Amino acid sequence: MAKRPPLMMSSSRLHAGALALLASLALAAIAATPALASTSSSATTSATTSSATTSSPAPVAFALRPVGATSSILLDTTSGRVIHDQVSVRNLSGHSITVLLAPANIVNASNGNADYVTTPLKATGRWLQLSTKTVHLTAHAVQRVALTITVPKGATGASHYAGVVAINAADLSTVAAHRKVKGREFSFYHINRQALPITIRLPGQLTRSFALRSVKLSVQSAGAGLVLGLLPGGSELIEQTGVKLRVSRGGHTVLTYKSTLGQLFPGHILNFRIPWTTGRPTPGTYDVQGTISPQGVKPIAINRTVTFTAAKAKQLTKQTPSVAGTSSGTPAWVWIVLAAAAALLVALSLTIWKLARRSGKSAA
Repeated sequence: MAKRPPLMMSSSRLHAGALALLASLALAAIAATPALASTSSSATTSATTSSATTSSPAPVAFALRPVGATSSILLDTTSGRVIHDQVSVRNLSGHSITVLLAPANIVNASNGNADYVTTPLKATGRWLQLSTKTVHLTAHAVQRVALTITVPKGATGASHYAGVVAINAADLSTVAAHRKVKGREFSFYHINRQALPITIRLPGQLTRSFALRSVKLSVQSAGAGLVLGLLPGGSELIEQTGVKLRVSRGGHTVLTYKSTLGQLFPGHILNFRIPWTTGRPTPGTYDVQGTISPQGVKPIAINRTVTFTAAKAKQLTKQTPSVAGTSSGTPAWVWIVLAAAAALLVALSLTIWKLARRSGKSAA
């Protein structure tokens, strides 16, 4: 019996050695996983020879304001008339600046609200004329710019929307100077672009309407997304629109979304994109159900089926390789190593048991 403590100690050492071996293999496998991710990341980085730089945002140098109003211009008139108004440009800096002005169309931005488009100039934007498009200001100076609006004869509809856009010329000069630098690189620039909305109100009833034209799954470089084709109509903008939907397959919810869009301007299509935030869509069909609730318009029910084809899945993999190449799971070879270590531990335990049994018989 006096020999059993050394035998028990030997057994503990063998067990400890086996566990240490298993732990070492496991730690080596786990340590190798980020090493693989690091190698993949390095390969991607080395394959990209372009460099990126970002300019620091400069303080706002000027302010664009309506004259005699707070934040926008509202004009009541009739078709065939010419009306006049003014905007002011103020230099907020302690040095001379040049501000560039341009008339603009108003269309729907990607998340609602106004998107001011200066080229090409269409629709109501063509009604606007500025007395000057270049304003030179000394430190803290203010200048008024005359605005002439010519409403075409026969113009109908209660409300029409346009705007005036202002840009600091120095911001554009910085971009132009950087473009002359040779080399493969790209840069991000902060350009102070201010806009002033103009509403031209003609006689007529103010109405709002809304239509859901399409629902589809699209693929872009940013990933997959659900795109809603929205068309606000009528003669007045919609202040806000609630969107709530659920995407499912086989009765199981895949994606839920709830948001509120900003102002929507009549007559301009908005392809509203909802990012696919739950992994990647796979080929097959998905059910899309929900509600769109424009303010002042009867809610619209969504009950559509969208198809994600194998071609789109292939395109998604091709356009987002970094996502496809990144995996949070453990590589297969790591599990093979762990399985081998477990088998070795079982073998060692069996050997220890046999040794312990032989020692017990010898002691007896």
